[in-house]
Amino acid sequence: MKAGKLISKTLAGFLKFRVGRGRPLFATYDVTSRCNMKCAYCDWWKMSTPELPTREAFRVIDRICQLGVSFFNFCGGEPMMRKDLMALAERASTYGCVVGMNTNGTLLKAGEVSEIADAFDVVTVSLDGPREVHDAGRGVKGSFDRAVEGIRLLKADGARVGVSVVLSPWNVRTIPQFVEWLRNSVDFVTIQPIHPYPPPLQNKPSPKAVLRAMDFLLKLKREDSKLISVPTDFVQGFKPFFDGKAPKICHAGELYMAIDPMGRLKPCAARSDVVLGNILNRTAGEMLRNRTKNPAWSKVSCCEGCWLDCTVGISMWMRKPLREAVHLFGL
Repeated sequence: MKAGKLISKTLAGFLKFRVGRGRPLFATYDVTSRCNMKCAYCDWWKMSTPELPTREAFRVIDRICQLGVSFFNFCGGEPMMRKDLMALAERASTYGCVVGMNTNGTLLKAGEVSEIADAFDVVTVSLDGPREVHDAGRGVKGSFDRAVEGIRLLKADGARVGVSVVLSPWNVRTIPQFVEWLRNSVDFVTIQPIHPYPPPLQNKPSPKAVLRAMDFLLKLKREDSKLISVPTDFVQGFKPFFDGKAPKICHAGELYMAIDPMGRLKPCAARSDVVLGNILNRTAGEMLRNRTKNPAWSKVSCCEGCWLDCTVGISMWMRKPLREAVHLFGL
């Protein structure tokens, strides 16, 4: 990975952000709503959202990357449902940004992994616990084994691979053993609490279990700073999140932004209902600047907040970018 150039680019963006002159550094493009899983905490697989054809998706990528973003991440749905995904990733790569993908890992196959490893600087696979825990949450038997095999194939091909874990009542007690099991298999682990916020009763683990998981993660982060990729402050926020007392930390449209499958720009990935406009019709810079003229921004200001690694985690990273650079760049 082009670490030196990217650290320089990101720190320059950080300085611009601190003086109020910056543009978002992180962009998430949900290229499809299609998914082959039926996750209990996700509604994407229930949707049927139109998605842009390749040529128009290229235009979206061009207009976002021309803002100077340092990180461009492909998500879904399941992004590997798109046959043109490699071409889209290569398009983003031409702008010199870190290109990542979040995937459930079940469509990673031998013979195709080499192309994926070349196209993406980092691949993050969703795994929420041991086999029985993960398969139950994903709604598809065998999803754990297929994802683990996908990770093995990627690592064998030299890819930088991480695992994303959603902390919930169903896996909170397995977190220590599960993360220890992952330790020698992946480059990093990112973890965030199950949403929405404030959490409904059925989403709340026992307070003691949350504290045990937090203590383990914080201890591991001190011992192996490269493994747990979210900031220390982010992990420490798990308890107030589940208590419904998390502070609102929001830099939507300032540090990060998101694009839906139709090319519509959102200030952040957490709010599918907040749309600024379509990038094919208006420039991203114009939509991000004209806050007083777009009523969608009022929804952001009224939002109760979230605790996602792609929103709050990024905001916390930018507080101490030098300390946290080890996680983003794998140094």
